[in-house]
Amino acid sequence: MNRNLVKPLLALLLLPALALAQEDIYHPDVPELFTVWHRVADFAPAMRAVEAARISPDGRTAVSVSKFGPAVRVWRVADGSLLWEKDQNAEIECAAFSPDGKRFVTGDEDFFVKIWDTKTGQGLKKVEVKSSLDGITWSHDGKTIAAGSEEGDLLLFDANTLKPAGTLNVGSTINSLDFTADDKRIVVGGNIQTPNPQTKKTDYFGFARLVDLSGSSPKVIRTYEGPKGSVKSVRISNDQKLVATGGFDSAARVFELETGKMIYEFTEPERIEAVAFTGDGHFLVTGGHQHVMTFYRLRDGVKVLEQPSPRTEYLDFSADGRLLLTAHEDSGLLSLYLMQSNMQHRQELYHQLEVKYLKNRDLKPEKK
Repeated sequence: MNRNLVKPLLALLLLPALALAQEDIYHPDVPELFTVWHRVADFAPAMRAVEAARISPDGRTAVSVSKFGPAVRVWRVADGSLLWEKDQNAEIECAAFSPDGKRFVTGDEDFFVKIWDTKTGQGLKKVEVKSSLDGITWSHDGKTIAAGSEEGDLLLFDANTLKPAGTLNVGSTINSLDFTADDKRIVVGGNIQTPNPQTKKTDYFGFARLVDLSGSSPKVIRTYEGPKGSVKSVRISNDQKLVATGGFDSAARVFELETGKMIYEFTEPERIEAVAFTGDGHFLVTGGHQHVMTFYRLRDGVKVLEQPSPRTEYLDFSADGRLLLTAHEDSGLLSLYLMQSNMQHRQELYHQLEVKYLKNRDLKPEKK
């Protein structure tokens, strides 16, 4: 980590956003992660890789998409049982649920965006595009699907009809996208490929950019400076104050969303494929070619946990922040972890939550 980027003033400004909320049930200093299950989610005869995995908004269903044995699979989160699977013709790179969880969308190397019925596995709609798709996401209001292509195009679609709703070229490849909570902007990350006449090879320069979607056509309004190698993952924190990036320069970076100022730079020995903020905003999680997932505490930029793991391709927290779903290269594994609460030593708060959420008769005063 580059300690020169950690300024006391910035840390003080961030403290209110990162402070414990009244009902924060997770340990703010070191996360307590518990393994729930591992499942094989790619059955290819040779190499195996799960490219992406997402949890539905209600936390009860998960989707995974695989590479060498290309298939879409839907799972029950509670026990990891496979609900249905559909083999595909080509590698599927990305997936995202609709806000109500009844549908999800995938993007693949067969040049298709496809919408699926979560419960039945029925293909509902599909549209062909000009190139492979590496990233995809669904807006919070349910109206728009955004995809990133290997030609560097941000592609916007009407989520009900899959009719084109806008396009913008921002580089050579877009690997990852994340809408702001109001859906008026979107962060995209990827690379710009430039031929190097000296080495006779292609150089990959990473980028992360904020795109304004509120006008008649999308436009880039901010660039987050710092990434060098291809940016593989971008995420916006739940409080809408921070942007995280991770990529092939083996670094994860945290920026202020509105100013573009870099707050932290975390360097790792191997390439980073995925980043995610914990739901409570206390930690940034990274995964990639190391055989660990790493948790960095955002209050002070300290690395606090390394969770053993196969090579990690994707990280996704449930909407309530309680579950972490991970997709893995090489092994073809899909894994689920539980963020364990730490409340027993805080009896006063524990009792307050009992009174607020439980319907036990002995917790409610009798009405006279």
